[in-house]
Amino acid sequence: MFGIVVLLMVAAACSGGNEEATGPEGSSSDVSSDTTGDGTGDAETDADAPSPEELGFSGPVTVVIPNSPGSISTSGAQRVMTAILGSGAQPFLGSADLPVTVAFDAVNTDDNGQAEGTYLTTSEAPLGLYVSYFEFPSPGLWEISLSSNGTEIGQTLFEVIDDSPIPTIGDEAPATDSLTGTTPEEIAAISTDQEPVTGFYDLSIADAITNDRPTVIAFVTPAFCQTALCGPTLETVKAATAGRDDLDVVHVEPFDLQLAPQGALVPIASMDDWGLQTEPWVFVVDADGTVAATFEGIIGLDELERALSAL
Repeated sequence: MFGIVVLLMVAAACSGGNEEATGPEGSSSDVSSDTTGDGTGDAETDADAPSPEELGFSGPVTVVIPNSPGSISTSGAQRVMTAILGSGAQPFLGSADLPVTVAFDAVNTDDNGQAEGTYLTTSEAPLGLYVSYFEFPSPGLWEISLSSNGTEIGQTLFEVIDDSPIPTIGDEAPATDSLTGTTPEEIAAISTDQEPVTGFYDLSIADAITNDRPTVIAFVTPAFCQTALCGPTLETVKAATAGRDDLDVVHVEPFDLQLAPQGALVPIASMDDWGLQTEPWVFVVDADGTVAATFEGIIGLDELERALSAL
């Protein structure tokens, strides 16, 4: 199912549209959906919002979770993405006008709970996804159910593991080496960003997370991304950190750039060190070297700015 969602993401990202922001870092989100497209506007109330039928939910839909396998664990609040898929030219049926409640139910235990889904809407990527934050008390198979204004939309199943290899909130950030460069020629050899920010390549991950300053680490590859989301993600990182001289940013290309042009996407050592098998990923690390927020896939500007403000 994850592969299907990735293909839909690529198709949608190439056709134009919108996407953006979610809830806080580290707790269940209760943030209302934005209606301005930049994460800062006034949201409609549930009473004013259109019904699912009014927004095109009269036919069968499929609820999927684009999070990569093994990335959702019992280690603190988890960022869960949800996509509502239909058929036709626009497969993503979510909307900033559609408030969504996400219910979580463990299949083999009595554990359950719910969170509000915040719609992602940015102009950088045309995907309609909801994001919820939820702390899973037990591993195993879980059912996720989406509803809006009391109307059930759909359900799906997913696996929660006990301990993910991917660093999560509260974990010590892996002090791995990554490539650095200062001249345009050096940066061009380690980055596929066509408009790179020079400061993103001054420090390795190991140097950045041990210098007593907060750090944003972005594992993205604009040229070789498998989801067409790396470029938009990197642009969001640039926007959120512009003018910030109180933190460091490290852009890391996930694949060996000597081999990638030949079609061989070989993950670099830092990807293994961080337990990553997909891209893009963005991590916010505090001044003590502890992971403060994690973001897989698409990310809203308001979402990242909120995580940085909490440092």
